[in-house]
Amino acid sequence: MKDYHLPQAPARLSLRDALRVRSAAYPWNRAIGSGLATCLPILIGFLLGDITHGFSAALGAFTFLYIGAETYKQRAKKLAAVAICLAVSMVLGSLLAPYTILLSIVAGIIGVIAFYVLNTLQLLIPGPMFFVLIFSMATGLPLDPQSAWERGFYVLLGGALSWLLAMSSWLWTKKNSEKQMLVKSYRQLMAMLQSIGSPSFYQMQHLTVLTLKQADRIIYASKRQPATLRLHELAADIFQTLTQLKSKNFSTDIRKPLEDQLTAVVDALEDAKGNWPAYTASEKPLLKTLQSELEQAYNLASQQTAEVPAQVETESAWNVLRNGISRTNITVRHSLFYGLFIMIASLLAHWLGFNRPYWVPVACAAVLIGANMTLTIHRAIQRSLGTIVGTLIGGLILSLDPSGFYLIFIVGLLQLCVELVIVRNYVFANMFIAPLVLVLVETMNPGNTVSYFVTARVVDTIVGSLIAILAVLLLWRSIHSRFLPIIMKETILHMQELLRAIHSGGQEKKQTKKLMNNLIELRAAYERSLGDLSASQQQAEILWPAIMHTQHAGYLLMSYRKHKDKLTEAQYDAIQNQLASIMTSLTTRQPVSFERYEELDLQQELHQLQLALSHLYNKNGATKLVPN
Repeated sequence: MKDYHLPQAPARLSLRDALRVRSAAYPWNRAIGSGLATCLPILIGFLLGDITHGFSAALGAFTFLYIGAETYKQRAKKLAAVAICLAVSMVLGSLLAPYTILLSIVAGIIGVIAFYVLNTLQLLIPGPMFFVLIFSMATGLPLDPQSAWERGFYVLLGGALSWLLAMSSWLWTKKNSEKQMLVKSYRQLMAMLQSIGSPSFYQMQHLTVLTLKQADRIIYASKRQPATLRLHELAADIFQTLTQLKSKNFSTDIRKPLEDQLTAVVDALEDAKGNWPAYTASEKPLLKTLQSELEQAYNLASQQTAEVPAQVETESAWNVLRNGISRTNITVRHSLFYGLFIMIASLLAHWLGFNRPYWVPVACAAVLIGANMTLTIHRAIQRSLGTIVGTLIGGLILSLDPSGFYLIFIVGLLQLCVELVIVRNYVFANMFIAPLVLVLVETMNPGNTVSYFVTARVVDTIVGSLIAILAVLLLWRSIHSRFLPIIMKETILHMQELLRAIHSGGQEKKQTKKLMNNLIELRAAYERSLGDLSASQQQAEILWPAIMHTQHAGYLLMSYRKHKDKLTEAQYDAIQNQLASIMTSLTTRQPVSFERYEELDLQQELHQLQLALSHLYNKNGATKLVPN
């Protein structure tokens, strides 16, 4: 039986990481686009002699921030939905402003819906906060329920302008998102191939799955050209073959020709000149399969093979949202938690008599986006420090009493700076968010002194951040550690279901998709658990082998779809026994006796998982480390 060399367990984040500056490239296109989307509505309003409504329309510019890596068809639908929802938030905020309790409840409901929808559909950036922000800002405008629909209309106009700006890049870039995604997938497969035999293989395997998952979303929602679909399916097949090759002896003589072939596929996808490299066909079944898959991919990419019509069944967004509602789905619980404390923050701010109570739930909403205890504290620190500096900048700007083109330029510049620096650290972003919001609010609701706005903004932000930290300490400090065993049991259950589907020949694709989603969620839950209050580096290192072996065993089982005819009854029964033993250990939280099987790679991987669980539950305090 081969030795297993796992990568080092990831280190826990510390509080000082809140101020760490990331070395990320500046997103100039996104920054310039968002700056234009913000200042153009104000400019149009100024030229038409109605700058106040121009500022209302500028709130719709937040629509632009929701662009991402997607096809133009997906972008058009998504941004239209965002613009409409932002406008509805403005209408509801204006209508409910006189009713403190009702507006607080609705603010929480908006938070729940926005958080659940965006996280379930994997639209994580910029998150649900802007829907809460616009609703809350509307409650702070002069009371005038009759103008609610008018305000919402102007926000919708601003959103429509952002939609046009976001879609206009099609005129000059003519980007092919599907091809870009295919290139990214095959480059990631190259990284996975190069990592075979090294401890980094598990990480490359995980990153490849995430890339293929992203490709699913983009390619299956595109025009669905047969060649594109087939190339994507081949990428998934190559991934499964590489997963099986992980445990094989892989010399440079074997690896180099495969790398050359994969490079030729990428070059063909990028329309670069190049020929298919000469190679000697391997007699080993797995290598022969990989060579065949790579050659098929090259022929399709270089258009040497006729396109074959392909049919793909995709799940609608509505079905994804509906099927995600489950008692064990942590996104559902996080959404309810998020909305609950937005509501509590709003009620407290009104009850304590804050002059600008809407800033408290907005700050709370911004901080609670943090995925765990540590990240929530990070965001609280970043939000508070950035707001203190930013309000001083905003106060300086307002004291200069800018107007006309100078005011429009300042607003556009501030928004541009927000998007430029947010990739480095959230502190820097808040240094520009705070003055931007101050300028917008003061212009839409004039009459207060600069010192009043500066003081209120800082105090309200700190109070909202403290409420968010208290909320996490009370209800969320160990949630991910508690959910981790549940997710692992679900993963083993889906492995059992896929094994039965492979054996019986029914619903293999459906069960494979379920298992892949669970494996991704398992890794994400583990990484989130490292930020729980109860987490420690010791816990990370103890749990790490179980997570790694579960993931690789799951991907190995998925690859058996291609070789199900080679799985004997005895092997099938042995794998079922191993999975049942693992499920028993997870359920009882006790080590169990098990038979040792080494015939198949999957059996060896499951044996390693059994050993990891036995080691885990034999540790002192193991029950505390992995609660049920």
